[in-house]
Amino acid sequence: MYKSEHPLKTMLQRSLLFAALGVLGTITSQAQQDVLTGQYLFNGTLINPAYAGASGQWETMAMQRLQWVEFDGAPNTGILSAHGAIANRELGVGGLIAIDGVGITSTFELAGNAAYHLDMGDSDLSFGLRGGLLQYRARLGEIDVIDPADPVYQGTQLSAWVPRFGFGALFRRNNWFVGFSAPMLFVFDKALDGGISPYYRNHMYAQGGMNFRANSWLSLSPSVLFRATPEVPSILDLNLVATVSDAYTLGLGYRTGSSFVLITQCRLNQQFRIGYTRDFTATDIRTFAGGTHEIVLGWDLNSRAKEDMPFGM
Repeated sequence: MYKSEHPLKTMLQRSLLFAALGVLGTITSQAQQDVLTGQYLFNGTLINPAYAGASGQWETMAMQRLQWVEFDGAPNTGILSAHGAIANRELGVGGLIAIDGVGITSTFELAGNAAYHLDMGDSDLSFGLRGGLLQYRARLGEIDVIDPADPVYQGTQLSAWVPRFGFGALFRRNNWFVGFSAPMLFVFDKALDGGISPYYRNHMYAQGGMNFRANSWLSLSPSVLFRATPEVPSILDLNLVATVSDAYTLGLGYRTGSSFVLITQCRLNQQFRIGYTRDFTATDIRTFAGGTHEIVLGWDLNSRAKEDMPFGM
């Protein structure tokens, strides 16, 4: 069990945490099934496999996300991803490793992305597939249960490997784009629920945005992301990102019913970049939970000039 010098405070924190996990749905427990990070604006493969290789270069990213830092057992996510173009940029491939933990549960995921990019002259149409394995673990021996005879809590640990498959599509034309994806459309998780009902839920994403240059040194990129998940509230992300001299990026976002987001990224040179995202919780839980932080390191190979890269990447 988690320890604290103030038992009452610890009990209150843990009660609020698990209540939030159950009630807030997509921004907590469901989000931990398919984490929605602020840095997806710089790495579209996090939500849509059709982005794999779409920029025409090889991109890698290492990210650490710490959510609700004042809570014991709060969500903690690490992601390592890479993707790039092959076959004259007609095909894209990529992979992802993600380690996620919240409370007594943790997951380890290996996933691969493959995309086909169709050149349509002044526009591009991309299709992507994702497949992978996720290992789910729950340390049941660390919790106190009301009914020790409950079959769900028998044993000291629940562990299972879960295959997951999804798809995505992306259309880009000049300075705007739209995309749709379901990165977790098919999930085989009967080992977690006994075949009674699905444990993992499908997340459907619809994304759109545009990019325009205000002048020779400033570009603005508004975008919107809608995520729908069965039986829980949908999420709408509204973002506005400004890039100065193709190197310094500052953005603001609002996630409905959840938080305001500050997004930054700095390109150190043609290959390396660093980013930071700060979520400011907009609900009453902010009094106890603290903030959410993301730190990102990026390494791009065969970087091209900014004007030759598709918008939104």
